[in-house]
Amino acid sequence: MHRLKLPSVGGGNPDFQYAQFQGDSFTRAATTFDIDPPLIEHEVVVQAESDIRQNLVATVVDDGELDSVIFFYRFAGETNFTRYVVAPLSASSTYIAQIPTDPKLTTAIEYYIQARDQGRNRTVLGYTFSPLIREILPRKNPAVANPQASVGADINDDVKASGPRKILNVEGGVLLLGLIAGAASSGGSITGSPPVGGPCGPDGCLLSLTVNRPL
Repeated sequence: MHRLKLPSVGGGNPDFQYAQFQGDSFTRAATTFDIDPPLIEHEVVVQAESDIRQNLVATVVDDGELDSVIFFYRFAGETNFTRYVVAPLSASSTYIAQIPTDPKLTTAIEYYIQARDQGRNRTVLGYTFSPLIREILPRKNPAVANPQASVGADINDDVKASGPRKILNVEGGVLLLGLIAGAASSGGSITGSPPVGGPCGPDGCLLSLTVNRPL
């Protein structure tokens, strides 16, 4: 049996056709070779706040089947890179490497991305000698609002009341007057003060008021 390689004519991936002779018979067989490397799309985030991890995201596609996607990373000042082999997110073309970091440290991350397909074609974004860099900034502490507010104590006004003294609650700035039953002639007064040592809760502040019977 004799085989003769004959190149085909056409675009796309080249087909190498083999003319096979065995006795008086002649057959032709075509084999397609993948020479197109994967495509990597990645947006470099040049700065990020320190956190418990840093996410590196890339979109990787190929005209055939991917073999592997690997993130190589190190922290500034280190010599060797760490391999981080990732799988696609939910059977998509998105690959995310979650780099564990110390939120107290602001050491920059240096990295590059490598994708290889089943045809052993390889694409590299960034290099060992010229890696991509993400600077880590100190984490900003959001201002914490003080939930405790001071509540005014003196309320003097003409009121109409009858019966014994009543205790009223002020919640969220709304005066609950449901406990005052009836009305009387003017001349009474209302005094009050916030409870001692009682901070305002999530539903508001509690203010005790005393309604005195008019003299």
